[in-house]
Amino acid sequence: MNKYLYIFGYETPLQKRDNALHGWDDEDSAAVFIVASSKQQALEWGHTIAKRFVGALFDRGFLTDPDQDTNWDENAFATWIDNDDAKNYSGEQLRAIPTVEYGEYPDIAAMITSKYGNPALTTAGSNS
Repeated sequence: MNKYLYIFGYETPLQKRDNALHGWDDEDSAAVFIVASSKQQALEWGHTIAKRFVGALFDRGFLTDPDQDTNWDENAFATWIDNDDAKNYSGEQLRAIPTVEYGEYPDIAAMITSKYGNPALTTAGSNS
């Protein structure tokens, strides 16, 4: 088994709204190490993780419009295995990336909270 750094792009609900309003193409990205038997297997499992991550992001209080499409697959975001992670990221950054076995999910709620804070404290459209 090998350990692969899977990286995926996505839009947050606010980016999705603002991109549509202004013609922008802003995206965020997230990463997870996947222990798998092949690069292809890691990519396939990574896609499954990405779909769940984006679904959770839209469901956790960040949703700005309940009619927004949250289908990660149909939006053709960037996704790849980084073959040179030691050169592209610091040791500190790499240690912060969760590691899962093929078929396991990372703690997606923790990933979202670490990146965006507690959604209970953030309400879309608030003036604070």
